[in-house]
Amino acid sequence: PLRTQVDLGCNFFVTAEVPDPQRVFVALGFGFFAELTLPEALRHLERRSRLLQRLSDSLTQDGAKIRAHIRLVLEVTPPPPPPRPRPLASPLPLFSQTPPPMLCPTPRACGSSRGSRTLLR
Repeated sequence: PLRTQVDLGCNFFVTAEVPDPQRVFVALGFGFFAELTLPEALRHLERRSRLLQRLSDSLTQDGAKIRAHIRLVLEVTPPPPPPRPRPLASPLPLFSQTPPPMLCPTPRACGSSRGSRTLLR
C-alpha cells in the first residue's frame, strides 16, 4: 500500500493509505483531478516541476532587473536638501470659548445604561 498526506483544507493534513496504488488521482488545478497510472503521474509531475522552475527563473530575472533599475534611479537622483528648521508656532489654546462636553465615565454616574456614550450636561 501507498501512504501519503492529504490536505483537508487550511493546511490540515491527515495520513492516508492507498490500498491499490496502480492508479492515483493527481490535482490539475482549479478543482480538477485526473486519474493516472503511476508512470503517467510521475511524467505529469516532472513536466509540472520543469514548468514551475522556468516560471521561478523568469520571476527571479524580473526581480533582478527591477532591483537594477531602482539602484540606477537612486544613483542618478540627487539627494534631497536637508530639512529647514520650522519656526516655533504659538501654543494653541487648550479649550475654545466653550469647553467640550464631558462624557459619562460610568453607566451609574448619570443613571444611563448606555455607558460612556451619554453626555453630561
